[in-house]
Amino acid sequence: MRDIKEFQILDINAVHFGIDLFDLMLEAGNRLGDYILKEHNNTDLFIFVCGKGNNAGDGFVAASKLHKRGENVIVIRAEKNLKNLSSEALKLYEGIFEELDFLDNVKDKSVLVIDCLFGSGIKGKPRDPYDILISKINKFKNILSVDVPSGFMTGTSVLPSQTVTFHDTKIGMNENNCGKIVKIDIGIKPQIDEKCGPGELLLFPKLVSGRHKGENGKVAIVGGGEFAGAPSFAGLASYRVGVDLVHLFVPSVSYPQVSSFAPELLVHEINSNVITSDIIPQLKSYNFDCVVVGPGMGKSKHSLNAVQEIINNFNNVVIDADAIGSYDLNGNNILFTPHAGELKRLGLKPNRESLISYANSNNVTILLKGEIDMISNGLFYKENFTGHPRMAVGGTGDMLAGMCGGLIARGLLPFEAARLSTYVIGLAGEKCFRDNGPGFLPSDLGLSISQILGEI
Repeated sequence: MRDIKEFQILDINAVHFGIDLFDLMLEAGNRLGDYILKEHNNTDLFIFVCGKGNNAGDGFVAASKLHKRGENVIVIRAEKNLKNLSSEALKLYEGIFEELDFLDNVKDKSVLVIDCLFGSGIKGKPRDPYDILISKINKFKNILSVDVPSGFMTGTSVLPSQTVTFHDTKIGMNENNCGKIVKIDIGIKPQIDEKCGPGELLLFPKLVSGRHKGENGKVAIVGGGEFAGAPSFAGLASYRVGVDLVHLFVPSVSYPQVSSFAPELLVHEINSNVITSDIIPQLKSYNFDCVVVGPGMGKSKHSLNAVQEIINNFNNVVIDADAIGSYDLNGNNILFTPHAGELKRLGLKPNRESLISYANSNNVTILLKGEIDMISNGLFYKENFTGHPRMAVGGTGDMLAGMCGGLIARGLLPFEAARLSTYVIGLAGEKCFRDNGPGFLPSDLGLSISQILGEI
């Protein structure tokens, strides 16, 4: 079961990776037609009520199939102006059309109404004439909704006796609002489903007016000690994804360098040479939306104990670099961001099965950084292929951790944040190479990240 937005992401990625959406529409419509013919072979009349988008296109293809088989088929169109794909699908249907008021005169006996008004892309409540059509459809006993009931989750929706949904079920679907749910495979291969692509950009939470400082997220970066630059890079990357406030907590030995790195960073000195558990009360006082721990931290026993205390006391934690290791995990939105060497500390192999198993068993998300980034939350798995070889330069991983923390602070789930971050920072690396050549620095990535997100 997936969020509806994931299917919009999948459509965009499918096109990007060479899939013809009209071919998918044909597959969906034909599979729908097969199901109707099999399960409703004693029905006397099939009424397809169609909107203007892809959901309507699926209906036109299925209606065409039933008509060619000699079934009694009626198509009712809510609108004459169709979107491109559904317009092509309509050309396949050579049967009878009726006006909207046809539904008022049909006797509800051996009739199946197929609801193809809206798919999963609806925004807001259905308006005229759709709200009226939904009311008319709901007077029938046998209703089959295509993909999701029209008006799904809006308060004004079709209440079907069954729903045929494609590829996977959608979050919120149940027998009360969908009737019997039937999932149909339309041939989208894992090689497409499990790739990050431009669809991931839909995950970015756009800035809205009327908010006050801090309402777009507050992030804590806990690190430094051995490497002063690492927490600074992470902090700047958090800013570049739209966070309002980024606080850095670093030991005394790193404070002079980190505090002079960038004026936007709010730097706090820890009166110790390493990160310790004494930091917890100070972190709690700021009510952070996410804590990123590990960049440049070192592997002191005191620091690793502090990581466990952060896990115990905070939701939304990104564990990076030196902080990566085995802990008692509570599953409160934890994201691990290891590279291949750090992955060994978790006892894992760099493959799909190992990552999925670990994430599932521990209720965490894991992002394995590399030439191909590998991401899993235990339920789903994605790979990212964007990037440039120059991104092996030190500091890039710190920026990725900061991006993830920033996006989690802005409301994304760890799995969403990891996908969007890897895809965008990879694009930023490609852009930096084009703009700056092979010697670009991690600090160059920040502006490119912001520019890419600004073009969404």
